[in-house]
Formats: sequence, structure tokens, C-alpha cells
Amino acid sequence: MWVRIINVSFILLISVGLSACQKPAQENDADRYPWQITILADGSSRIFGIQLGVTTAREAKQLLGTMPEVALFENPDGQISLEFFYKDFSRAGLSGRLVLTLMASAVELQGLKQSANKKTKMPSGAVQSRLDKSSLSQIESWQISAMTYMPHANINEETIIGRFGEPAEKIRSHEQAQHWLYPEKGLDLIINEAGKDIFQYVPPAEFEKLVKPLYR
Repeated sequence: MWVRIINVSFILLISVGLSACQKPAQENDADRYPWQITILADGSSRIFGIQLGVTTAREAKQLLGTMPEVALFENPDGQISLEFFYKDFSRAGLSGRLVLTLMASAVELQGLKQSANKKTKMPSGAVQSRLDKSSLSQIESWQISAMTYMPHANINEETIIGRFGEPAEKIRSHEQAQHWLYPEKGLDLIINEAGKDIFQYVPPAEFEKLVKPLYR
């Protein structure tokens, strides 16, 4: 399930049972900042130590070491996604919100939907559902397919160009939001003049699926 091209600031999530005192694994100097995107030999990418399409939910919790929350979301159009969420994720003096999207088939997501409880309708129109204990155990082995990072402090355009270079393309999706596209990095960086900037990461090979809605 791909990261949705939406403003995710309205997301509210349900806490998973992970010890708050758990400490992160030793940080790699190449995995400390949101602009450190490592492209691996198999074509996958790694950000903050998470290798998209490879790292599992269980491994991600061990790597990040902070208390995650989890929720199943169904958009008004019927699209369902399963997400881990870190409200206050900090690395190397930078902090923000981090969302990890779990890889699952439509059948698996429908199964989670059927067993989910405590459904809540969000202001965006999406329905948030809490997973039961058996479902939480089931998803531990599922892989992280995509990542969204929302820094608490916006990064100016000069800094972005200095860190990422000039984007391959810029697409304005809203009067106050512009997508800076870096297909070779698997990054869609949303410059939001009215709110928080959003970094959306996928494996480079999956980039077209991420940005396809922008061309409609």
C-alpha cells in the first residue's frame, strides 16, 4: 500500500504496547538525517536505518526505539492503509513526525478491517480503526513499504537544494503546496507554504506509483 498524497496532519493513532523505555539501536552516521537516502545495490533505499521493502515492523521498532502507535485507515474512496506512527521522532537534533506504511495485500487489509474495533471517523472523512491483539501480533513480520517524515520546523528551499540538489520536476498540486520530485532517490518532497513540509519516501523503482495521482 503506497503513501497517500494527502496532508497527514489530521492523523490520530492508537498506541501499541511497546515499552517507552526501549532504547534505539546504535545509530549509523549515514542514517541520521532525512536527506541521507542510501540507495542499495538491489535498488532499494534506506532512510533512518529503515530499508524500504525489507525491514519488518518488529525490526523498525527495535531500530527506532521509541513508542509507536498503529492504526488502520480507510479513506472515503475505500483505500485502506496500515501505518505505524511516531509523534515525536528525533534524530541528530531534528524532530518531527514519522509514519511507516506497512506492506500488505488488499485481502490482508480487508481481513484486518473485519477484525478491527473502536472505529472513529476522522475530520478528513477517513475511518480509523484499532487492531485487536491477535492482529497486532500478526503484523510484526510485515515489511515497511514506504515512509513519511514531517519535520516540526520547515526547511527552507536553499537548504533543500543544498542537501538534495535540484528536483527533476516541480508540480503544484495546491495553491500553497508544491511537490519537488526526486525519482532517483524515491523522494517526493512537498513544500507546504501553509503548513508543514512533507517528505514521502518509497523505493526508487516504485516512484511512479507514488506520484501517478499528481498527473491526473
